[in-house]
Amino acid sequence: MLTTQDILQFHFSQTTLQQSAQNIISIKLVSVNDHRIGKLQKITEEAGISSFSFSGDNLIPQVFRKFKNSINNNNANFERRELRTLSYSLNYSEQNLSLIFHNENELKYALTLLDANWRDSYLAGLIDCFLRNWETKYPKSLEQLEQFILKKLENYSGNRGTLISFKKNKRYFNTKNGDLVLGDTIAKLNKPIQEATKILGVPESWLAYAYFSKVIVTYYERNKSNISDEIDSLNDIMVKHNNSITNKRLISKIIIQANKPDFTILQDQIKKIAFMQIGDPSNMSNWTTFDNATEIERKEIIQARNILDEWIAKQFIDVFFKVCLNDVRRKQFWLNIASKNRITFKVYGPLHTKTLLKKDERIAEYVDARFEIVTSKKNVSAFILYIGDYMLIEFSNEGYAFYAYKITSSYKPSLSYQLNSVDDLRNASMPMAIQSDNYYDYYNDEGRLTHRDGNQIWETRFNSWMNKKVFGGTVVKTNTPVEVSEKTDVVENSNEQWETSSNTPVEVSEKTDVVENSNEQWETSSNYWSTTELADYTYSKKKDAWYKTKL
Repeated sequence: MLTTQDILQFHFSQTTLQQSAQNIISIKLVSVNDHRIGKLQKITEEAGISSFSFSGDNLIPQVFRKFKNSINNNNANFERRELRTLSYSLNYSEQNLSLIFHNENELKYALTLLDANWRDSYLAGLIDCFLRNWETKYPKSLEQLEQFILKKLENYSGNRGTLISFKKNKRYFNTKNGDLVLGDTIAKLNKPIQEATKILGVPESWLAYAYFSKVIVTYYERNKSNISDEIDSLNDIMVKHNNSITNKRLISKIIIQANKPDFTILQDQIKKIAFMQIGDPSNMSNWTTFDNATEIERKEIIQARNILDEWIAKQFIDVFFKVCLNDVRRKQFWLNIASKNRITFKVYGPLHTKTLLKKDERIAEYVDARFEIVTSKKNVSAFILYIGDYMLIEFSNEGYAFYAYKITSSYKPSLSYQLNSVDDLRNASMPMAIQSDNYYDYYNDEGRLTHRDGNQIWETRFNSWMNKKVFGGTVVKTNTPVEVSEKTDVVENSNEQWETSSNTPVEVSEKTDVVENSNEQWETSSNYWSTTELADYTYSKKKDAWYKTKL
């Protein structure tokens, strides 16, 4: 029996037919059609944009003055061309004459003149002023303009595509949340944020207007789960929008979101964007909050600046203790401190160290603002951290001790002039930050600590002192004697070297754990004890002190 294929003489496979159908229209023809469709779309867009074109900019000063002079003269007459120019003059000012928009009564008078001789062409200038002043300090003027525009759009019955689009999209002009609705709509339509002006039906140049600030931020909020894919697009729109307020709003949110291990790779790109669009966080003026900022926005800007400072500090610490000292333990210790505390920092050292640090692309662009060159060519640098009321200093020479100065201390070295050497930051007369005897530790407000392990690893001692002094904890003694006399300064076991003003190395000899030149006495259940020899007292080598048995 004959099949359908035999009757129709279709002697080929179905797969071949499907493949042939896909190529029935040539690639060349598809390309030509796409090109022509693109041209038609461009013509349509240009026709719409032409509704906003205004060639009377040179008339604005003249019409503006005429309007100001007419305020007290109700008989002033304006020609139709002058009225259209007036619709574009609401944002203009000169000398001691303020913006019409800033004065509610003047704005009301201007709108009355336009209404009395209404032409739909006036809407373009009014909408321009409306979107420019979306986040104005004069909300009553904005509300007045909003009501006038919405009324005219509601009554419009013409066939101009642009005004029909405005009427259709009037919900986007609601001052309560119109910008938020537009940002949310763009995200839901899965459109790029760059099409915001096209969807609204205004010239692309208007993207710089204040109206689009929260459109952009809302779009980000709806797409933040895809931040890794959206970051380039968001940076591009910030460049085009060119608004410092939007940059602070948006970048602050992005930094806070990215402050998680999952976004470590993205953080470098965000840092670069933040520096480009806002500026270095070390310069507080770059990150000041803006007028009319909400309390949430203020907190977010401050939080983002602190996070950005932390990211930069951690990268500097990572590079400094790898390139200048190659000490993994010190690096990890200070990375932990930087992760939990608000810090600022400066690096001091010779020119060749600065050059070395700038070779690392992770911190290259941040070095200049954070590195101070000393006169000496000695290959030692200092990393100065500021935490709370303290100036903390680590050096790139492993034999140098850590120094801690209170900001208000007379010991604190002056940085108001160029240092001859980082050794100027050291002070041989400083006591040890922790002084110990056999029974408990003494914590000085400032002093030195060595990086040598003893009964405890040095990190434990550093953390103990930092928690008690820098971070405001309380001293916990290892034992509580019955009586304790005043102690003198004790030097821990160390082999630190430093230079005096005459550049002569001085070596500190090893000290015992007992407090020198003191007369401490205490008692236990069976003995009286003393740190110095007394009559009838016996020396105990184990305790390194003298004792007398109770009767």
